[in-house]
Amino acid sequence: MEVQIVDRIFDDAAAQVMGLREQMVCVMIHSGSRGLGYQVCDDALRDLRNVPAHYGIELPDRQLVCAPVNSPQGEHYLGAMRAAINCALANRQILTQIVRDAFTAVAPAAALPLLYDVSHNTCKVE
Repeated sequence: MEVQIVDRIFDDAAAQVMGLREQMVCVMIHSGSRGLGYQVCDDALRDLRNVPAHYGIELPDRQLVCAPVNSPQGEHYLGAMRAAINCALANRQILTQIVRDAFTAVAPAAALPLLYDVSHNTCKVE
């Protein structure tokens, strides 16, 4: 968690939409699935190592793996990734409440609305 101050606004219209103004205190929570996402990736690299060749897929790097999304391997990986993303979301929600409680204990009028919440390791069907 980081406590931050908005020291400059570069896009007035965007800042207004997000409710940001100069000298405003903000909190950034940078947390994810506490290792679950890493484990999913590590497992996928191991379990999917020979899968691309099975489907006739050539990849440019040994650190890359893949599987058709509707294959048993793809469905397994997508399910594991979704579990990690859900864990990360729940973790950030809990941490957000703990931060809000800490801030309001010191400054009862403090408001910490959620600006945005995003998982940076997200697997999507596109």
